[in-house]
Amino acid sequence: MSSFLASYKNERDKIIRRKKYIVFLILGIIICLVWAIGGSLITGAIRQQAGIFFVLTPTPMGVLPFFLQILLPLLIFMGATDLITTESSDLTMRAMIYRPVERWKLYAAKLLAIMTYVALYLACVFVISTVFNQLLGRSLSAAGLFQAFAAYALTLPTLAVLAAFAALIALFGRSGSLIMFLLVVLYMVMRVLPIFFPILQELLFTSFLGWHRLWIGVIPGFTRLMHMIIIVAGYGVVFFMTGSLVFDRKEF
Repeated sequence: MSSFLASYKNERDKIIRRKKYIVFLILGIIICLVWAIGGSLITGAIRQQAGIFFVLTPTPMGVLPFFLQILLPLLIFMGATDLITTESSDLTMRAMIYRPVERWKLYAAKLLAIMTYVALYLACVFVISTVFNQLLGRSLSAAGLFQAFAAYALTLPTLAVLAAFAALIALFGRSGSLIMFLLVVLYMVMRVLPIFFPILQELLFTSFLGWHRLWIGVIPGFTRLMHMIIIVAGYGVVFFMTGSLVFDRKEF
């Protein structure tokens, strides 16, 4: 266990120390601020012109879809390419696998480091958007805040599956930019396919990135809930197990 924790700390520090991840965190704060100011201006303009009350404020639930569907997947893809593909190409991975830690634990540590950054990013977005909402929008009740917090927490399992998928794809490349491009294309294809083939809406794991809306809204029946949980968990287990097996047998 100590070897795994040491590997996790090392992988986590790699992400935290890289400036681009800090820049993206600052970008997220700026997006929340712009959303807040823009919402206030639009609200004021509509009040003056139409005489009606209209609110477009950066509530935690309001900004979540943008981060969940666009920015966070990009950050996950960046983390996977940096910690796996890039380290494989510059031969730093070779030195790491000679450490006294099992390969699958090293692989798991990389995934956990990516998800730690994602969780911290979500926490910052939640706090900042909540503060801006309190200052420029309508104050949320305690129940509303708890509901928003639950929604953010519920996104983590599906994002973890996406991270396992990205890590698996990252194992098969030597160019970080090429793998990043491939991951973006695959993600876009999986997001678009259900539009033309609705049956895929219940089969592709990317369709469940916004499943928090089901848990905090009108909860579907037990059968549908189990169906979603089995699909998400199944994808996660398959991606992680396949990735760890490939990582264990891969020559670096």
